[in-house]
Amino acid sequence: MNRAPLVLAAFFMQLSGALAQAPCQAKLDMHWHDQLLTVSGHCRSLLAQPAHYRYQLLVVRQSRGGRAQNSQGGEFLLAPQQDVVLAEVHLNTGPKDFYHAQLFVFDLNGHPVATDSISQGIPGH
Repeated sequence: MNRAPLVLAAFFMQLSGALAQAPCQAKLDMHWHDQLLTVSGHCRSLLAQPAHYRYQLLVVRQSRGGRAQNSQGGEFLLAPQQDVVLAEVHLNTGPKDFYHAQLFVFDLNGHPVATDSISQGIPGH
């Protein structure tokens, strides 16, 4: 009997259970205004008590002129049911540029608790 489907089903049930128990939700937004791109990283509490976290926001822009990378991070306190803006990055844009952003939220022991990523454009163009 092939147990692979049962093992995979158990894995995905555990994964969905772990995500359902996440203490917060990470969210990235991209907004354009004229030739300026703004990337915002948010975190929303899903807990009934305050908690401390660390975050890391990484934004990469790839254009004909090369690759640029911006990284921001820090520690923050999140009140119950609070939604906070952790960081904003502003970039000049080009019509053929590629943008990729990743937001990671960690507990103070360094364990990941939430993540989000967003991309725009075509890599390598």
